[in-house]
Amino acid sequence: MAMTFAELVGRIAEIGCDFRASREHSEVVVAVPTEHYIDPHDGEKSLLLHVMLQEEGRMLRICVPEVYAVTEFANRGAMCEAMLAANWRVRVASYVLDESDSEVRVVCDSPLEDGVLTSNQLSRMLTLVAWTVDQFDPVIRAAGATGTIDFKQVDDRVLKKSPDPRRRKARSKRERRELADLIKAAGGVEGLRKLLEEHGL
Repeated sequence: MAMTFAELVGRIAEIGCDFRASREHSEVVVAVPTEHYIDPHDGEKSLLLHVMLQEEGRMLRICVPEVYAVTEFANRGAMCEAMLAANWRVRVASYVLDESDSEVRVVCDSPLEDGVLTSNQLSRMLTLVAWTVDQFDPVIRAAGATGTIDFKQVDDRVLKKSPDPRRRKARSKRERRELADLIKAAGGVEGLRKLLEEHGL
């Protein structure tokens, strides 16, 4: 059993979002206010998230279409580099480029298979997609306009709201060497795992 369109609409209604549903296109469009991002079509601080069921309800996609048109920016390479760096910083959403018309979208795909999303899961996904577009917009626009990529303000803002690191810091050469020596002394990975289990770790 896969998720039905009626279940999708019901979950979004439970969240309390402003939305409009189109059974013909099997999608729900959710309106979200923004802090930084300005919709190029109407000049409003808002986003439209398109939530759609695919593969007969076995896949869910959240998509923000026409976030940018790369051809409108002077420094396309820097802009694309900034989007890739943003992808590395986030958990759910991704910037994608349609090279046929230079359209940039932000998408989130979630396989459902025989399951159904809860309203809390869907709310988290919608929030993360909207947050990604909104929070990284100043960095990506600046990269496209000036060629300069600077995530400092965004990174500082994220760390203030979430003191726990969003990603693990890379180990130093010394730490990697010490870890390798430890694994070797324990008799390999399995030996280390057994040793940790014996000590309740």
